[in-house]
Amino acid sequence: QIHGGAWVIGHKEQQALPLMWLLASKGWICVSVNYRLSPSVGFPTHLEDCKRALAWVRTHGREYGMDTGFVAVTGGSAGGHLAALMGLTGNRPELQRDDAGVDTSVQACVPFYGVYDFLTRYEQHPNGAVIRGFLEDRVMHATPEQDPALWDLASPVEQIHEDAPPFMVVHGTLDSLAPIADGRTFVQRLRRSSRNPVVFVELPGAEHGFDFMHSPRTENTIDGVHRFLEWVRSRHLAARAGEPA
Repeated sequence: QIHGGAWVIGHKEQQALPLMWLLASKGWICVSVNYRLSPSVGFPTHLEDCKRALAWVRTHGREYGMDTGFVAVTGGSAGGHLAALMGLTGNRPELQRDDAGVDTSVQACVPFYGVYDFLTRYEQHPNGAVIRGFLEDRVMHATPEQDPALWDLASPVEQIHEDAPPFMVVHGTLDSLAPIADGRTFVQRLRRSSRNPVVFVELPGAEHGFDFMHSPRTENTIDGVHRFLEWVRSRHLAARAGEPA
């Protein structure tokens, strides 16, 4: 679980508690992680830190009873952005220099109300210029003109490939910080390329951060996430055993 906070605030103790409590009650082991925050660091440090946490899980997880062959990643807002990138950039050596040879792929990805295109190149955000200015100054530490490859790396929509893991993308229709148009565009493009299932959950009337507390909407959503993860894991275990999925 990767917390949000616009890449500049937030802490692992503060978010996705309803989801993690539910999953833990069903036998899942949850690891909530921190990462260094902007503006003291620039991207991709945030992503590299998340990969370090995943490398720790892969290296030490069995000591805590984990099945380290199946790891799912989730997060909300900036955490949803980083979770999507975790799903799409597994085993990139330039992003895990301290953990060369450690498997940093994930087997399922569940981003909540994430940001998927830093350049809003498909006009997903009515205030794209404002978002770009914030990112330039605080998160990216470079303009798109100065480092276009970095901005593409930071945009999950530009990292899509056919071997992406199964995705469940969750977004509210009234999200005023990360417009649902961004989620829709990302899912459309992911479905065109990925060979794995892509589930898109549009929640009518839901705002950004709707799942911070228990509510009927939150309970139904996290129940759906649990069912999705159980289904993906059953397929994974069947494939690992050489059985039909």
